[in-house]
Amino acid sequence: MKKTTVSTIAALLLTGLLAGCGSNGNKEQPGQEASGGEQTVVRVAISGSEQEKQVRYDTAELFMKAHPNIKIEWVDLGSERYQKTLTLISGGNAPDILYMNEWTVPLAERGVLMPLDEMIEGDPDFDLSEFYPSVIDAYRVNGKLYGMPQEISPYVIYYNKDLFDEANLPYPKDDWTEEQFFEIARKLTDPSKKQYGFLYENYGAPLDGMLTRNNVEIYADPAESRLDSAEALETLTNIRMLVDEKITPNPAEQQAAGQGSSEQFRNRQVAMFSAGMWYLPPFKQDPLPFNWDVVRMPYKQNQQTKVGALSWSISKDTKHPEEAWEVLKFFVGEEGMKVVASYNMALPASANKEANQIILDSGFPANVKAFVDSASDVRMTEFMNGKYSEINDAISEVMDKLLLGRLTPEEARQELIVKIKEKSS
Repeated sequence: MKKTTVSTIAALLLTGLLAGCGSNGNKEQPGQEASGGEQTVVRVAISGSEQEKQVRYDTAELFMKAHPNIKIEWVDLGSERYQKTLTLISGGNAPDILYMNEWTVPLAERGVLMPLDEMIEGDPDFDLSEFYPSVIDAYRVNGKLYGMPQEISPYVIYYNKDLFDEANLPYPKDDWTEEQFFEIARKLTDPSKKQYGFLYENYGAPLDGMLTRNNVEIYADPAESRLDSAEALETLTNIRMLVDEKITPNPAEQQAAGQGSSEQFRNRQVAMFSAGMWYLPPFKQDPLPFNWDVVRMPYKQNQQTKVGALSWSISKDTKHPEEAWEVLKFFVGEEGMKVVASYNMALPASANKEANQIILDSGFPANVKAFVDSASDVRMTEFMNGKYSEINDAISEVMDKLLLGRLTPEEARQELIVKIKEKSS
């Protein structure tokens, strides 16, 4: 569930890669029969680290024990998961269940996914109301639901408690404000030690999160984004301030460091950085050499946050829609959510109390509750935008120039307005 940059998907989609997706050219017709014709094979796409995959394997084992008439067969997408997904779809060999995440809306708009509404409405055992509304809405197109999330990972702030102690600063609390965050980040900045108070990274979530908390929606329809507002200019000015005051390294300095955010945090180069739960397993396996914790994103006009998410969809060409739904329902149901929670690398995508209690009982880190409390405040506008990839690339280019001092905040705002409108058309 780490952030991903996918620069070629839009081009593949626009060049007609999906033109042949309406027919199933699979010669072997997987899933027709097995074990004497009594067992149906449901092919499920999978991707991620070995630990991420193990979550799926464990869930599948539980499912197959309870459903001996259905066998799950994995289709490993490797690291180029979206490219391979599109290739499988275009070749008429799509898995029954697709590993989707932020690509649910663009593929639903292209007619390759099966709406799930009838399955849900006809299943008395499935309770959609357990899921966070803001999460479910991210997978709707024209009122129909095309994806179901299994896990979410809200962004929070990771911070080095030892550096707070050395600076005689109290630890941040979950109700802190953005103004308090900036002031603390200044005090944690020490150029003589090459120590930055915060690591601002130039990709979608950090910018989108700061704007969203200031009531600006950069991935919304351009007419509704409020990028032309004073709040948008304020946020861009604050981001530029982080670089000008040496609170964060600029993109060139980050590239020269040759290390990712978790490595810079581990090496005490940065006192704070933002991320989801995916760093908990590696920090537990290889403990950090200092005391640390997490805290909710600071409040501005609201306390909404961005999120990493994993979701599943069913191919419209599946030969086994009922069996595929049974698998999907189990993965995103209570048993599947408990498996997710047991790995402590993401939250269950629903408000299921038993599953979320597993997260809280882990006690890792001390304020792990910050993740759970952030779940109801996740904002997923970018997931709802079918032009997400094109817009994201354009935003990164503009923000790079702002962070390197080649654009003023006002110039960056104007360029963002033009570029986003251009990519949205």
